[in-house]
Amino acid sequence: MMNYKINWDGANGVFAVPDSVADSLKLANGKAVKVLLYILKNKITDIDYNSIAAAVGVSDEDAEDAISFWQQVGVIYADGNKPVQVEKAVPSAPSVNPIEISSELAKEKATKMLSPAEIAERAENNEEIKFLFSAAEATLGKVLTYTEQRTIIWLYEYYGIAPDILMMIMDFAVSQSKATIGFIEKIATTWHDNGITTHEQAEREIRQLQNFYSLSGQVTSRLELNRTLTPTERKFVNEWALKNISIELIVLAYERTIDSIGKVKFSYMNSILIDWYNKGCAAPNDVKSLESKRAAAKSTPQKEAKKHSYDLDLLVAHAINNTPKIK
Repeated sequence: MMNYKINWDGANGVFAVPDSVADSLKLANGKAVKVLLYILKNKITDIDYNSIAAAVGVSDEDAEDAISFWQQVGVIYADGNKPVQVEKAVPSAPSVNPIEISSELAKEKATKMLSPAEIAERAENNEEIKFLFSAAEATLGKVLTYTEQRTIIWLYEYYGIAPDILMMIMDFAVSQSKATIGFIEKIATTWHDNGITTHEQAEREIRQLQNFYSLSGQVTSRLELNRTLTPTERKFVNEWALKNISIELIVLAYERTIDSIGKVKFSYMNSILIDWYNKGCAAPNDVKSLESKRAAAKSTPQKEAKKHSYDLDLLVAHAINNTPKIK
């Protein structure tokens, strides 16, 4: 064991660090420590996530998460508010009949408002949560923040999403370069609402999502939109993906839309595509064949209208040869 000393030669001064910080170091990640040291060193009272993030080399989300962590453990608090008391309160007798309280709401509060110490306790005592944290960090390629840990527990405990299903969602998020906890939570919540609980159901949903995001990117690129799709436009693209409508057919519908109304309008494109889909058109050649048949059908009645059930020349000859005599 070697002895080390603090080098005070280059120090212009020192700054205080509350004892409560040391008590929470086991729960804090490196980014949270960096953010707090910067705040204490510069005696910052007006929190600006952007400037703090830039100063210590973390993302805005990490800076916000760090502030939230230190608030939860009672190290910092908003002006005008009392600091959080980290020691556990003694439970009091319920003031109302517990049966009248929604069990779902109680469960939601218990999981959504977990403190860092409670999260650490969950991970230590629950093997599946411990696995989820370890696997999530390996999949996402980062150390989980306090908010990410809390959300994963929320999805696992409150929504009852199995660890293997959660990992499928995380893998998909990484494959789409959308490895954020918000994106993961959005998919997990949708699956919960739609009753997606089995591995087979999850695989089917993943295939549909892959199809949608692949088609969405192609639509944005091939139509040269130079912007992200609006929620309404994404809804149309999702419907096209579910129907396996090809990008070539979408481009053709786009061209027809521009020719007809002079602007991009997804509802107009959708009406064209659904008409083609209902008539069995899967490619531009199918559309050309359909339109050729339509054109032929329109011209046929006109040709038939010119035909008569009698010979006009014979009628004229008959009229000449049978001129009535005047008495």
